[in-house]
Amino acid sequence: MRIPSYRALLLCAAPLLVTGCDSLFTLEVEAEEICKTQADVSFPAAPSGTASVQQTLSLPLGDFAEPLPEDVEVTSALRLKTFEVDANTDLSGIERATVSLRKPGSDEVILVGEYRRSGTGPVRQIRLTGGGAVDVLDLAKQSNLDFVFDAKGSLPSTQWTANMKVCAAVKARANYFNLLF
Repeated sequence: MRIPSYRALLLCAAPLLVTGCDSLFTLEVEAEEICKTQADVSFPAAPSGTASVQQTLSLPLGDFAEPLPEDVEVTSALRLKTFEVDANTDLSGIERATVSLRKPGSDEVILVGEYRRSGTGPVRQIRLTGGGAVDVLDLAKQSNLDFVFDAKGSLPSTQWTANMKVCAAVKARANYFNLLF
């Protein structure tokens, strides 16, 4: 017995409809590790007592988002692998430091990493790591991501320099299903 072609089409399409078609129409772009180092970043002298200092490090994404179309909703996640500040002076007075992600040209930030002082000895390197992936909406479509380092505590009373390094993993996913149907 021969099955008409429209019935064969329905029989073949049924498993796709049951499991969900949208997984067939997605594009994922992932960068396991993107790193940037900036040497001799200058920090100002701080007055005595508790103070705060901020510095921004821009991480170029290059052509990471090139395969992602402009008119499709994109979900993206960023995972901070490491953020290091390697100074030429003692940083043991820093009680707390954070790293936040900021879209270039914006004041809104998303916290991605944190450091809290745990010892009393001299410290020349502060290393911040992120907890897990952070939803960064459409930031993966940007050519650069700004990481804002913010340190609070008894900062060095003389001008100082540090080498700063950031490494992050970025993943973006675009769903074409709504665009097609």
